[in-house]
Amino acid sequence: MKESFPLKQIGVIHSPFKEQHGTPIQPSMAGGAAGWVEVFPDYEQALADLEGFERIWLIYWFDRAGKSRLKVIPYLDNSEHGVFATRAPCRPNPLGLSCVKLIKRQGCRLDIAEVDILDNTPLLDIKPYVPGFDVFQVDRAGWCDKQLPNEKRADKRFAK
Repeated sequence: MKESFPLKQIGVIHSPFKEQHGTPIQPSMAGGAAGWVEVFPDYEQALADLEGFERIWLIYWFDRAGKSRLKVIPYLDNSEHGVFATRAPCRPNPLGLSCVKLIKRQGCRLDIAEVDILDNTPLLDIKPYVPGFDVFQVDRAGWCDKQLPNEKRADKRFAK
């Protein structure tokens, strides 16, 4: 059964990154890259108590990703993989997920660090990072278990 689901943009993510090329490929590889989240005023009440969390998950729309592909050559590898076995942005539903550091909240503005997101990216949701829920010990991580290159910045392979 194929359905469509309505999504509401709740804000905009701002960062120093204007294009994919050169953008960190994960928050853990972003160093101290700083940015901020503009949450639309209609959603300000939903931010209550968020400032107590050190990290937050940002769920966003890859609005500048290229056409959806079922197989991709991801960053950090030279081999093709199914898109669901990667974090590539050119997905059937171009949803992004980043766990960023929350520096402070001021009204509808969230100052964040360790940002790996393009400037002016549409924000769909925010969830708190809770170590008791979000940390799992694993024995395997698929193709990522092999030695990965040190490149921590995106190139243009997934651009529109």
